[in-house]
Amino acid sequence: MSGKKSEKSGTNEDISCEDEFVPPDGGWGWVVVFSSFMIHVIADGVTYTFGIFYTEFLKYFNDSKGTTAWVTSIMVGTTFCIGPISSGLTNRYGCRRVTIIGSILASFGLLLSIFAPNVIYLYFTIGLCTGAGFGLMYLPAIVCVTCYFEKKRAFATGIAVCGSGIGTFALAPFVEFLVDRYGWKGAMLIVTGIVLNCCIFGGLFRPLEMKSKKQKQPMKSVLTMKENPHLSLENGIFKGDKTNLEVRRIRAISFPSHSMSDLMPNHPLLMQIAKEECVSERRRMSDSTPHKETGSNKNLQCNGESPHIGPLYRKDIFYSGSLLNIPEYRSNPNLYHSQIISIPKQETTEMAKSTLTKLFGCSKEMQDTFKEMMDFHLMKNIIFLMFGFSNFFTNIGFNVPYVYSKDRALETGIAGNEDASFLLSIIGIANTLGRVLLGYLSDKPWVNRLWLYNSCLTICGLSTSLSFLCTDYKSMAVYSIVFGATAGAYVSLTSVILVDLLGLDKLTNAFGLLLVFEGISCLVGPPITGWLYDWTGSYDPGYHVSGVMIAVSGLMLFGIPFIKRCQARYSQKSSQEEFVQNGEIAKTLS
Repeated sequence: MSGKKSEKSGTNEDISCEDEFVPPDGGWGWVVVFSSFMIHVIADGVTYTFGIFYTEFLKYFNDSKGTTAWVTSIMVGTTFCIGPISSGLTNRYGCRRVTIIGSILASFGLLLSIFAPNVIYLYFTIGLCTGAGFGLMYLPAIVCVTCYFEKKRAFATGIAVCGSGIGTFALAPFVEFLVDRYGWKGAMLIVTGIVLNCCIFGGLFRPLEMKSKKQKQPMKSVLTMKENPHLSLENGIFKGDKTNLEVRRIRAISFPSHSMSDLMPNHPLLMQIAKEECVSERRRMSDSTPHKETGSNKNLQCNGESPHIGPLYRKDIFYSGSLLNIPEYRSNPNLYHSQIISIPKQETTEMAKSTLTKLFGCSKEMQDTFKEMMDFHLMKNIIFLMFGFSNFFTNIGFNVPYVYSKDRALETGIAGNEDASFLLSIIGIANTLGRVLLGYLSDKPWVNRLWLYNSCLTICGLSTSLSFLCTDYKSMAVYSIVFGATAGAYVSLTSVILVDLLGLDKLTNAFGLLLVFEGISCLVGPPITGWLYDWTGSYDPGYHVSGVMIAVSGLMLFGIPFIKRCQARYSQKSSQEEFVQNGEIAKTLS
């Protein structure tokens, strides 16, 4: 009965908590990589070549450049801002369903845009509807790849995200051809059909299935202590009670070289609690009727079947680099596997939870994901704030060359329609090569990833700001190469830098907040350049502003190592002062 019920509940799309500890690093995972690659080709290819449609909208609706630029900026901003919602849906319903829904939604928005009477209408069809659809496709395409790969993750995700540059390279001349042949409405209709094909690629996101080892290895309980003021183990004295212990049930197969005593503090009370848990677990396993647990482990099935949890419960789900860069994995891969899943405790009462579910229709998986990603306590961290504002400044100028390169080339008279559109192709292929090279360098132990990231952003910004010096097609093509290659660092190194600076435990939280930073800045970036053109009659001022913002975003992060050293000295000084005060108190009492 329990097994049938789980199949109908819709959670069979999620990844099994026990079986996902060791991804296959191959097999069907390469089909997933191909599907993710194609989704990036289509979704990012359409997004980054939308500057071709931008010039057609200017002619057709005869509106200002600043007003028309809102179409693309709303679309890109919505794609990022919907990230936390997309994450919650992915955690609840799985990558396959969310991707298919996103593809249908994006295609529907593009289809409706054909009937647009004005630019404002496009704000809703392309901006909100298509942008939301791309947002629902973007995140599952990354998450599904990281679920299937561990040792080869950097290589697999590198192939997947390269679809963005390939899509820009391939679709720019293709969309230009469609516009010349069928007009922007006919081209939009064909692009709608292309985007709808993402349903097929999303359907290949098969939930991760691994051979179950339940029959060969019994379940064991391991106790771990979370960092909280109510539980500590100091000088061999246990402080706290049983209710403050988090019990994690993992398979013995995850620790082939460790016994139960090796995995736990050697303390009588802890060992007694572990013994009680093992006895109660065996009783539940032998019970033929489904058993319903309460507390933080209420989602775990105790009738002998694998508990299914969403992929967003993995702490490293957004990490695109090699796991060998993570110290915890290098020191003990088996222990890393057992601790990578983190299901938050249910802090609200059952009545409160029921009210939230009725009001917003949110399942526990969606609530947990949104709460984790939108935890604003991280805003108190000065390192994260610097990185967040850096991302904000980067995205103000990041999309400007994609939107305006064609129209700028036409305005200055250095190229015709086809050659002007080919500048986007140059950016795309340079971006692909840049991501591959930067991803390769970031895995080298002798490379400082933060300095590499900062240097690329600084070069990207300076080249954009100085692009007014490009007065012919060849020099503009050189600028496109520099911009595309250095802009690749922004996408390929973000998650790696976040883990280096904040640690793996805060990656999901930091990634969720960064999506909001990026969404807001993408929303206002392209219109600023459009307004400056309407005011001055030239794109140069807008490119100056965009370039300065990108350069500042890279330069400001060079101060992070200094701030980290200051924090370390302050922490050490505080610890010494506290030690001295405790010594003085002890002398006074004696």
